Amino acid sequence: MSRKIKLQKRDSNRNMRVIQKLEDKLMCLDFRNSSVEEIEKLFSKEILGHTRPTINISTNGLFRARIITGDKEEDLKTTKAIWYPNFNEIDQRDHQLNRCSNIGQNFFYASNYLGTVIKELNPKNGDLVLIGIFHNKFKETKMSSQYVGIEALKKNPKENLELKYYKYKSENDKKIEEYISSKFQDKVAKGEEYKYKPSIAFSNILLKNDGIDCLIYPSVASDLESVNYGIKANFVDEFLYCQSIYIYTIKKRRNEFKLIPNKYGKRIVFDEKDAKNSKIEWEENTESEKKQTIKYYLQQII
Repeated sequence: MSRKIKLQKRDSNRNMRVIQKLEDKLMCLDFRNSSVEEIEKLFSKEILGHTRPTINISTNGLFRARIITGDKEEDLKTTKAIWYPNFNEIDQRDHQLNRCSNIGQNFFYASNYLGTVIKELNPKNGDLVLIGIFHNKFKETKMSSQYVGIEALKKNPKENLELKYYKYKSENDKKIEEYISSKFQDKVAKGEEYKYKPSIAFSNILLKNDGIDCLIYPSVASDLESVNYGIKANFVDEFLYCQSIYIYTIKKRRNEFKLIPNKYGKRIVFDEKDAKNSKIEWEENTESEKKQTIKYYLQQII
């Protein structure tokens, strides 16, 4: 046996031991009672040297949505209404764990498809939903992003062309990515938010790099067919603005959402000092416009 083959075999055996060690430790973790910080500390140690693809993308045309049923009109006068929630201004009783963000952590969730944010939001019949579309402040702005859920994203080559021929640098990298992906694709029921802790811990590790602004990962609510963007709050504040904004009334049946136009931002007066404080001049949709509904069908009955 040549020296080269022996070295390759030795490296392969070492990688398998590392992977098995990591999997054993992860199996022993109690996500319900462990803190995000504890999980992050273990992951940081075990995935040292892990590599994954990075891409610089334009952020034009990102959708964000939130339910505003019961909100006061005065709270909808600026684009702050559709910005990420600033938890410094929100009662701690309303803080919660999310897919990429810890309790009280400011974070921006969006998608490049309206249907995706509606399905992720999962509004009730009769709810009012506020929808904003975000664009770059500056034409040359690019957002440095990393992928999570590479194998699922590869199945949509039209959207993720750069992943079509992606190859992992090592078997270790592939195994780590498989584990990370599984945690980003967990379906989490109400009351089981602790299951978000592993994906939050990985998000913290990946986004601690000052050169990474965003994580791109498959949307669970869309059966992994479209993507979500999880973006650092400071990037949004510095480089994005809400270009257009709408209010829809939701009509929900067992297998579809129908969006009925309610109001739209006829004009947004941009605030150069702080984009989230840009003023909205609302206009009610006409009766004929209200008939121009949008429908999104659900593959799974909910």
